[in-house]
Amino acid sequence: MGSDYSGSERRRGKRVRVSLSVIYRINEPLAVRLLTANKEIKATMIDLSKSGMAIFTDYEIPVNTVLMIRFTLFKVEKDDVSFYGPVEITGEIKYCVKEVDECRLGVQFISISDKDKQEIENFAAMAINLTKKNPQQDPMS
Repeated sequence: MGSDYSGSERRRGKRVRVSLSVIYRINEPLAVRLLTANKEIKATMIDLSKSGMAIFTDYEIPVNTVLMIRFTLFKVEKDDVSFYGPVEITGEIKYCVKEVDECRLGVQFISISDKDKQEIENFAAMAINLTKKNPQQDPMS
């Protein structure tokens, strides 16, 4: 399975490093959906922006495959942590890089509500601010 990932920066939004659980289901094409028996798959999100994400998964999924993605974000305000979610997004695979035991998928969002996009932007801003305050410690790792 080929990858069109060249390592160059093509992102439209600033991504932040994260380590969050994500659930996805292959929407189309049908042949790829059958590869996963049309089931929901748990993966690990490793970065996130308002326009896309990267995830690690056990499946080698072709470029242009459409996924239905679900995850939950959190907010940190002073001494309080709250949760926003679930965020539900449709995304398209832009690259698939096979690594030792799993694949890294680059996903571009193709359908996202304005409210979810705003929550992702808020989450990214919070993560960037936390990292600036504690440069030795990455809160998203």
